[in-house]
Amino acid sequence: MSDDPLSPPIESPIELDTYVLSTAIYAERADGHILLLQRAEGTAMAGTFFLPGGIVDPGETPWDAAERELREESGLGFVGQPQMVGCYPIFVYGSDFLQLTFRGSVSGELATSHEHTNHRWMDPREWAAGFDPAGIESLSAGSPNIASMLRGIADDAARYLAIVG
Repeated sequence: MSDDPLSPPIESPIELDTYVLSTAIYAERADGHILLLQRAEGTAMAGTFFLPGGIVDPGETPWDAAERELREESGLGFVGQPQMVGCYPIFVYGSDFLQLTFRGSVSGELATSHEHTNHRWMDPREWAAGFDPAGIESLSAGSPNIASMLRGIADDAARYLAIVG
C-alpha cells in the first residue's frame, strides 16, 4: 500500500459503509426562539414541526449546505458564520444519514418553501421537552427507525441547550 493518502488502495481489507450527509439548523431569533418548519405531505414525518435543513450536495461543505438549506427553506440567512452543534445518525428515505447540526442568529424575511406548510418560532427548551420518552414513543408510532432518529434529536437538543445556556 502506498504512503500517499490520495492514491487509490490496491486492496481494501475492510468494507466501508457510507452515510448521506445532511444538515439541520437551529435558526435563532434575537429573543432566543428557534425556527421550526411544518413538513408538507410527501416528506418524511409529514405534518410535524422540525428544524430547517437538508442534504449536503457533492463538493459542498456542511457549513455551506446549512446556509443554502436555511435560505432555500425559510428565506433567512445567517448573521455571521454558523456554529456546529453536533451530529447523529438517522435512517430516513430508505438510507442512512449522518445529521450535522448548526446554530446561528438569522435575519431576513421569512418565506417557507414548498416542502413546508407552516412555521413557528419556539422556545428551544419547550421544543426539546417534547422529546422525552413519552413524546418519542408517541411520535414514533412503534417505528424503531423513527424512535432512534427522535432519540438522536433529543440528545442533540440537549447539546444545543448546553451551548446556549
